[in-house]
Amino acid sequence: MRNNKLSFREKTQATQEECLCFCGEDASREAMFQAPIELPEGFVVDPAEAVANVTWNADSLSCVSERCLIETGPEPDEIGVQFAVRLQGTVTLLVSVSPVRNQYGQGDGAVSVIHNAEIDQVVYYSDNPDDCPDFSEIMIENLVVVPPFYGSPLTVTGTIVFPSSPEPQSFVFTANSGDSTVSVIDAAANLVVATIPFTSVPTDLGVTLDKAYTYVLHGNTNLVSVVDNQTLILTNTITVGINPRKIQFDPAGEFAYVMASGSIYIIDLGLQAVSDVFSVPNAADFALDPNGQFVFTANTIFWSIDQYDVNTGQLVDSLVNEFEYPSLIETPYAGDFAYVMTGELWPKGVAEISLSPLSVEGNLNRFFEVLRTIVFSFDSTRAYLLEPYFDPSLIHNLTVVNTATNEIITSVSLPGAIDLAVTPDNQYIYAAQPDDNTVTVYRTSDYTAVTVIPVGAGPSAIAM
Repeated sequence: MRNNKLSFREKTQATQEECLCFCGEDASREAMFQAPIELPEGFVVDPAEAVANVTWNADSLSCVSERCLIETGPEPDEIGVQFAVRLQGTVTLLVSVSPVRNQYGQGDGAVSVIHNAEIDQVVYYSDNPDDCPDFSEIMIENLVVVPPFYGSPLTVTGTIVFPSSPEPQSFVFTANSGDSTVSVIDAAANLVVATIPFTSVPTDLGVTLDKAYTYVLHGNTNLVSVVDNQTLILTNTITVGINPRKIQFDPAGEFAYVMASGSIYIIDLGLQAVSDVFSVPNAADFALDPNGQFVFTANTIFWSIDQYDVNTGQLVDSLVNEFEYPSLIETPYAGDFAYVMTGELWPKGVAEISLSPLSVEGNLNRFFEVLRTIVFSFDSTRAYLLEPYFDPSLIHNLTVVNTATNEIITSVSLPGAIDLAVTPDNQYIYAAQPDDNTVTVYRTSDYTAVTVIPVGAGPSAIAM
């Protein structure tokens, strides 16, 4: 899914204004070079011991962003814009070889030459027109000294390696219900870099899988706001049912699913509009399966887990009376299972279910006061189960589970935490603490606090 999709009229106008074409050139971060070096008369180089050394200067190299069209889907109008990042100019190389000796094997000198490598190639494609590699990170690799033969000069061959596409800036977002704002945290600096105000209270939020947009749910209305993560500006508002309370995204990056008013609203992420809706009666919670084909709901009235086909909205299967009062369900990013919180009173249990076929797998060997959320790591190997923090009756409110064995790895304290976000490398946890108006960053190696970040009032949800 491309977020800068063009209409047919826009494509036609753009074509008239500037050259737009399909990206056809292969991208390559490597450029080969051959630098011939003339040896002084009477001097020789032994290829068995010769070593080449290269220093370089890229001051005359420039970055050009070329706009071109890409196909984003099978339909003729599913066309988006991407940018070819082309490097043009010269990389100046100072190439030297040593040792150089006279014909009697004496001396230990070196011979050098300045070689200009002409560059004109696409190094990568990007969604950002301002993308350009950092020239200071250029590397020289694969140096080989080719001895002279049949009148050819001594030659040094090698590869100029250009940097890859820069990592996009990573943000952590908090829905601050106390002052109707969203705080934006730069995950590299762990500092709030923007505060986005809303007229309606933000109660939950989610970030699209391509990290391009953040969808903010306003539980006191029937609205979902859309924030552009590049500009950090509110760009759209979508109407759904009353009291939207949870959002999930399909793995293909095409749709978002929002539960509101006893229904699932399907939002087309390309159009940023509701494309369909189907009823999920008595659902207290829902989760999308990792393949994006089914929605599973926790039904607190009939004590069932109900499976709905997202394409038809039809109920296709149910687990009935296998659990007492299932009220929370969560699926991993990958894997054919889900965790379900069960129990009408206290304590609560957590069961694992298989999604295909829909069946009961077993229970975690622990009871809980109540769970606020279940968060899976991006590699789906860990599950983080968060309870309320009631000091001193409940201190170890975070339980970490190995999803392969369902064994509890550890239980630790995250004071005041109400929601979690885990970094993609599973190295850090960001915990929203509404009573303190803060987010605390914890290291997962020992679950110690790394830093505390002040945010807006009453952060009730967090996503990255």
